Amino acid sequence: MFNPKPPDDPKYRIPGQCIWLKLNGSWPFSQEARKDFYSARYLWGWLYTSWSWYVVTSVGITIGFQTAFLINNFGDIIMTTENCCTTFMGALNFVRLLHMRLNQKQFREIIEQFVNDIWIAKNHHPQIAAQCSRNMRTFRIMTVLLSCLISMYCVLPLVVLFVDVGLDADEKPFPYKMLFPYDAHHGWRYVATYIFTTFAGVCVVTTLFAEDSIFGFFVTYTCGKFAILHERIDNLVWDANRIVRHKESELNVQEIYVKLLNRIAYDHNKLIEFSAKLENFFNPILLVNFTISSILICMVGFQLVTGKDMFIGDYVKFIVYISSSLSQLYVLCWNGDSLIQHSTETASHLYSCNWEGASHTTKTVNANDGFMTQAVAVLPLDIAGRVENCIPANKSFRQNLEIMIMCSQRPVKITALKFSTLSLQSFTAILSTSMSYFTLLQTVYNENQEDTKI
Repeated sequence: MFNPKPPDDPKYRIPGQCIWLKLNGSWPFSQEARKDFYSARYLWGWLYTSWSWYVVTSVGITIGFQTAFLINNFGDIIMTTENCCTTFMGALNFVRLLHMRLNQKQFREIIEQFVNDIWIAKNHHPQIAAQCSRNMRTFRIMTVLLSCLISMYCVLPLVVLFVDVGLDADEKPFPYKMLFPYDAHHGWRYVATYIFTTFAGVCVVTTLFAEDSIFGFFVTYTCGKFAILHERIDNLVWDANRIVRHKESELNVQEIYVKLLNRIAYDHNKLIEFSAKLENFFNPILLVNFTISSILICMVGFQLVTGKDMFIGDYVKFIVYISSSLSQLYVLCWNGDSLIQHSTETASHLYSCNWEGASHTTKTVNANDGFMTQAVAVLPLDIAGRVENCIPANKSFRQNLEIMIMCSQRPVKITALKFSTLSLQSFTAILSTSMSYFTLLQTVYNENQEDTKI
């Protein structure tokens, strides 16, 4: 497995729920293991690759069973919408699994750069690191919701089997509505098919929350890194004057201004570069996610509204389904919106960095998304304790600063294959689209009910 560690933080670890990416075969393998043809690591890599393709195949076969049922019952709106909920969810995560499997090199590069350039060690920036950790709690909540969902899909059919229909029934319940090309309702074939399709469902749901969690992990710490960058910008002029005042460098203050600004520009470019890699890797998945989510929310809502004779377990299942779908979509859009806000605020911090040489500066840590805010007046003092003005920056520094401000005004954002930007505006747009679909579906359903009565 590819598990790089930051050299200065042995306590680094990915979120616990992301372990499922390793169990599902989606985590990249180290390149060294693939070079040693006769080593045990090479054999383990080959077995791991085979396992990952088995997971992809099992999900694909299960989606095929669901699609066959969907086509066979296409005229029944209630049956069709209920089946589409699980079929589209499976299709979404089938695409995710396939994308992760086919882009292992790209995923490996993202993990490596995150460890080297983005990770925030607690011993260096304890407040921001702690806040990043707290922001990841939303993904743990989403993980719990989705875990409850798949548990109900796997357990409720067994409850129906033993309590209602019985073991001798000609048609036994499965976790999802499926049509098989063989007799799957009797003997060992029922047990084998139930286990196989249940396993596929577990892979689907665990891939959903694990991949969303690793994406949120990357974005959350990128936002934290922007907050640290803003703090360094706010203190740039004061730090340069302090260095000169305490004779910590042989350079004059203007040269130190430029040196500190260049370091900030370098780190800023690293953040932009990493965000671009996230954009290139995740944008196909996000496009499929946005497209399918609007349909899923519509159909689950339709099931809740029209399911008058629904079994109480199914009703609870659909409530958890729509709750998890909405929370999953909201958390993704909220993280994308947070990245936009943090990146665009860089220009404001650059302009307010006290380049004109005022008598005090303000130290600020970004307040967006719960990052701690602290405003502290830092008054440069001479030896006698009197307030001393900072030295104004020269023309060369101001020109460099102006270029950085212009570059920082362009927001860093994640898109859904350039069709839509990951933001809270996109979340409201998807909800609006879902409501439109829901209204259309309900109109068609009511017309069919009236025609049936006639």
